[in-house]
Amino acid sequence: MPDQSGGGGGGALPVEEQPPAYTGYDTTPPSYQEHTVKKVELPPYNGSGYPSHDDSNDETSPQARPRSAPYYAAFLLSTDEIGTDSIFILCFLVCLLFNWIGYIICCCLFTSVAARCGALSGIGLNLIKMLVILRRCHFENPQLVQTQLYFQLHDFQYAFLMLLGLVTMFYGFVRYHTAKQQHHREIALLPRYM
Repeated sequence: MPDQSGGGGGGALPVEEQPPAYTGYDTTPPSYQEHTVKKVELPPYNGSGYPSHDDSNDETSPQARPRSAPYYAAFLLSTDEIGTDSIFILCFLVCLLFNWIGYIICCCLFTSVAARCGALSGIGLNLIKMLVILRRCHFENPQLVQTQLYFQLHDFQYAFLMLLGLVTMFYGFVRYHTAKQQHHREIALLPRYM
């Protein structure tokens, strides 16, 4: 049996001391009435999220500070939202070649103004293309022959659909051109900072 006294042997373990007792401390929290209340002063709230009318004359208020370029840029359409001429032409050609399937593909894949307007213009020209094919070509399919005869008997509907295709095509062109010009005008109005 090893010696517990700690004197001599190499295998002796020291005796652990016990921690002091926790008596003498008050462990109950103060009552609600004894606890001191710290009041926090908050700025006045007017419900709109903007400073109140009294704060507008303060030099540190947001209205007194000059607007920065990022502030104005938040209101502008970015170049990604407008798109480029190449995206317009791509969507125009996809809709012209693949009809309604191309229109759905362009509207699902692209979110820019150029893509939407290019797809709209492509669908307009596609309608014109189909009407010209129906009018000018000779078909052996009985359904297409009936369609040709119908359009020959009802020229006003043929003219109306042709006009609808032209208006749709030009509407897409004009809408994209207007959005692009407005974007360039808004960029030109931005204040220049050095």
